[in-house]
Amino acid sequence: MGCLSLDKKITEKLEWGKYVSPISDKNLSPFNWYSFKHRFGSELVSRMFSMFGLSKGHIVFDPFCGGGTTLIKAKLDGYNSIGLDISPFSVFLSNVLTKSYNVSKLSNTLTIISHEVNPGVEIPDVAILNKSFSDSSLKYIYSLRDSINVLQRQERDFFLLSLLSILNSVSKAKKSGGFLRITDQKKVPAITIKILFIKTSEKLINDVKTFKYSGASAKAKIGDARKLPPFIKRESCDAILTSPPYPNRHDYTRIYELELLLGFINSNRTLKNLRYDTLRSHVEARKRFNANGYVKPLLLEKRIGELNNRELNNNQVISTLEGYFEDMHLSLKEMASVLKPRKHIGLVVSNVRFAGVMIPVDELLAEIGEQVGLKLKKIFVLRYRGNSSQQMLRHKREPARESLIVWQK
Repeated sequence: MGCLSLDKKITEKLEWGKYVSPISDKNLSPFNWYSFKHRFGSELVSRMFSMFGLSKGHIVFDPFCGGGTTLIKAKLDGYNSIGLDISPFSVFLSNVLTKSYNVSKLSNTLTIISHEVNPGVEIPDVAILNKSFSDSSLKYIYSLRDSINVLQRQERDFFLLSLLSILNSVSKAKKSGGFLRITDQKKVPAITIKILFIKTSEKLINDVKTFKYSGASAKAKIGDARKLPPFIKRESCDAILTSPPYPNRHDYTRIYELELLLGFINSNRTLKNLRYDTLRSHVEARKRFNANGYVKPLLLEKRIGELNNRELNNNQVISTLEGYFEDMHLSLKEMASVLKPRKHIGLVVSNVRFAGVMIPVDELLAEIGEQVGLKLKKIFVLRYRGNSSQQMLRHKREPARESLIVWQK
């Protein structure tokens, strides 16, 4: 695919740019029940549904379901949906946010949740926990978690979500870009956490009254987009809408480390293994699959060559980029296998820049998609993202595109 032909396939659609960020859903339930910062807005999903001409009962697949936006919007609009993610937290989030609840049962359950501290409660031996909370608060949080875990499944998941949703506000560890940053704020006492949990739970219960789901099915499961599980049948999906991790070194197992440790992972070793298994978008992920049939794009060869002549703040940046596009080749190949003929894939990605070298992720993935038999329809530029302050100091400002790539099978 030559550069001239690709240029004709790139067009701006900046009026959609405001829907790339989840900020557009800040007042919309249930999207705002948990602040998952690394997801697109529901209106962007709605517009992709319309673009792809979906009908009631069609099956939508999201192989990187993250914060669950695709599944939630599909459930609201009457489309069946399947989500997949390697993170148990993302799978949990997607499933909890697509369920219907009984308000009376939730209200009654909230009154019986124990807030007593179990002095013998088991807490994972992971440094971030002790840095984030006082000893008494940590024991209260895990005791509350254990009290929630004995509830019936629907109520258990609902109140666990409520607890997870307040962690960022009661912890010294704050989400900052691609990592958790320990702030200098005082550690929040247990009584404050208790009050906030009850208040948040009451708000969520009240929110249940404000929306009604269709009868469409929605289910997320743990799995790897590079090797899809057999329950997703070949040529069974009417559309694929997703946003994979960007190759910007953001590590979701670190960003959502507190949530993972509280609800799904009980040791540092298990957490590290999950980190190693993730898509190679960050420097700690490891190679897990061979990308048979992958041909490295010439444009990637050129940009890697430029990076080899630059001073990088991490020597693994180049191998991470190489691995990212290999992994995305595998992911796109799997997506193509489960998509019905003549149906579409919509994929939201962002270009990235290292040491002044722009990596045109959208163009590279467009070419890789064609390697696996997909036909590129269009690259829609949704918005332009500025450089980091460090990049701006050292290099001329060149904003990076955030784009929607559309292929047809």
